[in-house]
Amino acid sequence: GVSVAIGELAAGLRVNLDSVPKKYAGLDGTELAISESQERMAVVVDAKDVNTFLEFAHSENLEATPVAVVTEEPRLVLTWRGKEIVNLSRAFLDTNGAHQETDVTVEMPRRDISELNPHPWSWYNRGDEDIRGRWFSILSDLNVCSQKGLVEMFDSSIGAGSVLMPYGGRYQMTETQTMVAKVPAANGETNTVTMMSYGFDPNLSSWSPYHGAAWAVAVSVAKIAASGGDVSKIHFTFQEYFRRMTKEPERWSQPFAALLGAYDAQTGFGLASIGGKDSMSGTFEDLDVPPTLVSFAVDVAKVQDIISPEFKKPGSRIVWIRLARDENQMPDYRKILKTCQELREDIRAGRVLSAYVAGRFGIAEAVSKMAFGNHFGIKIEHDLSPVDFFSPYYGDFVAEVAEGQVGNLVSQYRVIGEVTAEEAFSYGNVRISLSDALAAWTGTLENVFRTTAGEEKSEVESPLFDAKDIAVCTHKIAQPHVFIPVFPGTNCEYDSAKAFEAAGASVTTRVFRNLSAQDIRDSVEEFAEEIRRSQIIM
Repeated sequence: GVSVAIGELAAGLRVNLDSVPKKYAGLDGTELAISESQERMAVVVDAKDVNTFLEFAHSENLEATPVAVVTEEPRLVLTWRGKEIVNLSRAFLDTNGAHQETDVTVEMPRRDISELNPHPWSWYNRGDEDIRGRWFSILSDLNVCSQKGLVEMFDSSIGAGSVLMPYGGRYQMTETQTMVAKVPAANGETNTVTMMSYGFDPNLSSWSPYHGAAWAVAVSVAKIAASGGDVSKIHFTFQEYFRRMTKEPERWSQPFAALLGAYDAQTGFGLASIGGKDSMSGTFEDLDVPPTLVSFAVDVAKVQDIISPEFKKPGSRIVWIRLARDENQMPDYRKILKTCQELREDIRAGRVLSAYVAGRFGIAEAVSKMAFGNHFGIKIEHDLSPVDFFSPYYGDFVAEVAEGQVGNLVSQYRVIGEVTAEEAFSYGNVRISLSDALAAWTGTLENVFRTTAGEEKSEVESPLFDAKDIAVCTHKIAQPHVFIPVFPGTNCEYDSAKAFEAAGASVTTRVFRNLSAQDIRDSVEEFAEEIRRSQIIM
């Protein structure tokens, strides 16, 4: 809330809660001080600059209100309706409250039912139909199936800096595992990108919060590597969510084990988490959330180093690169870092064309999704057992290697198949058409998050204008002026202005201010003037 946000900024503060803008009328002093205010930012401004700062905020149509003054005396004072309702010493606040401790009883995970074990051979009747059925059931599983209808509710192209779209390939059907976008630059071009990936599996964390957290971190690192990033530059942020805590020592087992696992991964990789958010309230009556620690890995790279996860060329070999683990099924951090660095070397040398990080549904899920983006086929080698094909392999890489380059790989690999031009998935005697595989993958959520409107529309005739003669202006001095109005809720003005300027126009953008009736009148006049002196309105 307000008091926390501004309490971070100075040792001594006098806050007037009556000045705080309210969403609801009738809040008392306590509610004003501690209520969430997530769309707000608190800043400290020199007294002489307050009016200038307010003018800047007003020009951007932003509400800005002075709510506190910094005081010499190191105390936090909150006033409401003319009275002091809080007056606390800074030294007291800096103790972070009373010392607390609790007993913890940690539940040990059972190795025999580990989510990291290969699936037993008895799962399969060793028949082709069993393999076919298992493959279809994986593709249609709620944890694997296409979420494209949901993703397309959000516009990933806003900002024009997106390097990887949420779904890759010519048909935009291969899930991208790492978010990559250029750093926003108001002027000029940049080749610097930010990368962000995540790791978490609720089944693995439910079996062992300790292993679940450590592998969440390892998987988030692997996804950065699979996209071409340099893992040595990573920082993490963790999102945690656990059942409600009580005084029972057993209730504390999950967060204790998960945080130990995440800490083990940070020290093992030599990479730190510098942010996070936690909640210990995931209980409704007798229903608890799975122990949740999601690792987000954040990195910086160059755009030329990035690769996308869809298969690129028929004839490429498909290889499997293992992530090392120790005798306790924990990630071997030192070896994993080495594998990630070797993969990066192969990517930069052009030997690896695409890479995907496997998870709970193993190689079968990875190769299927990599094939969807460009509608290629896959042929899996006979010597890859169904156990290896379908078992969980958290963090392992499935990579596409350019034809003739397998022998030059730095990474330790095993060839498991090849990319084909034929639109079919084949493994042993099992053959599944690409269209059937896609139907299984896209069908699960189509009725919930639609990708088609479901209405037949007749095509609109729109013949292209065909100019017989093209006149080119020889007088190169004139520069058209473009006016880009910026209304509340619209965006893209920076990208649009940059595009017009690159084409040779001059551009003015103006924010339409609507915080008061006078603002609206002034904006209308400004806009009218801009329109009068422009040749193009966008």
